[in-house]
Amino acid sequence: MLFRYSFVPCFAFTILLFLSGCTDNLKSAIGSAEAFIDNQKGLDISADYIQSLPYSSTLVSINDGKPILLILSFAEKNVNSGIYQLTWLSNDNSVIVTENGRIVHSTGFSSGNLEGLRATENNLPLPGNAQNWVAHYDWSPGYRYDFSADVHSTSIGTETLQSDLWHQETEHVKEDITFTTLDYSFSNHFWVAPRTNSHKAYVIKSIQYLGPNMHKVEMLMIKPFIETLQNTKASKDSK
Repeated sequence: MLFRYSFVPCFAFTILLFLSGCTDNLKSAIGSAEAFIDNQKGLDISADYIQSLPYSSTLVSINDGKPILLILSFAEKNVNSGIYQLTWLSNDNSVIVTENGRIVHSTGFSSGNLEGLRATENNLPLPGNAQNWVAHYDWSPGYRYDFSADVHSTSIGTETLQSDLWHQETEHVKEDITFTTLDYSFSNHFWVAPRTNSHKAYVIKSIQYLGPNMHKVEMLMIKPFIETLQNTKASKDSK
C-alpha cells in the first residue's frame, strides 16, 4: 500500500527547525536530532517506522552500498540565494547538506568531503532550470578550493517514482559536469517533482558525485521537505 505524505510549511514535521541562522539554534536542533537517532538505534527501517518519524527523512546509498537513513536536523535559508539549505544527519553523525537538491557540503566520508558547491552567481539553480552554468567546488582534506566546472543540463523525460510511502511524477534531469583543468567529467542525475499551486518544485531523488574520483551518493527522499508557496495552505493528505 502506498501511503500519502503530508505537504507542510517550511517550519515542518514537528522538528524544531530554527531558521534564524543562530549557531546556538543550530546546535540545539542537531542535538535534538542526535538524541532522537540514538534512541532509535537497532530498529529496522520499515515503511511503518519511517511513516512514524516526526522528521523529514532520506535514504542514502554510498557507492551503491546498503541504504542509510538520514533525518533532517536543520533547515536554514542561504542568505545569498534565499533557498533553504537542509542538513541531513546519520546515526554516526555524518552530515550531508543540500540546496535545491544538490549536495553542497558533507562530513564523515573517509576519503574526502565536499566543503562547498556554489554557482558563479551564488544561486544554485534547481536542476532543469538552467541549461548551462558554471559550478565551483571546494574539497577536503587538503587545500582544494575553487575548482570550476562547466555544467550542461539535459531533460531525459518524465518518470514515475514510487516508494512504500508515495508515488510521484517527476522530470528526470541529467547534468554533465566537466572540469577542463582536471581533464575529468562525470554526470549527475536528478528527479524533480513539479511545482503545483500549493508548493514549490523539489528534488525527490538524485545520484550525485562529490567530485572527480570521489564518492557516488544516491539520495531518495522518503519524507521530503516540501516548501509551500506563500498565501496557500498545506494539504495534509496530498499526493
